[in-house]
Amino acid sequence: MNIISEATAGLKGNSSSADTLKKGKLREACAGFEALMLKQILTSARQSIPKSGLLDGGYGEEMFQSIHDDQLTQKMAQSKGLGFGDMLYRQLSQAHVPPGATSKEK
Repeated sequence: MNIISEATAGLKGNSSSADTLKKGKLREACAGFEALMLKQILTSARQSIPKSGLLDGGYGEEMFQSIHDDQLTQKMAQSKGLGFGDMLYRQLSQAHVPPGATSKEK
């Protein structure tokens, strides 16, 4: 019983599995780009809030806030945050459809 051969058994000789893999990678890249855009928006919004100086945590607080924002924006992008990633995915997946082929996924 070979675990690797069982896991890749469906990939051999199946061109649709390669397409599925490409679509999965494209969807992941679009979600990552959406997370990046959300991070920039969140960072800009945080910079617009004036600090009181009373409870500023310095570099440690900035580092924690940055890590927290990264995780927050990743979750937002995975859960269809603003829909920007889905819109980008649809646009890019239609751009790579060969002429004459019909795409079932919208």
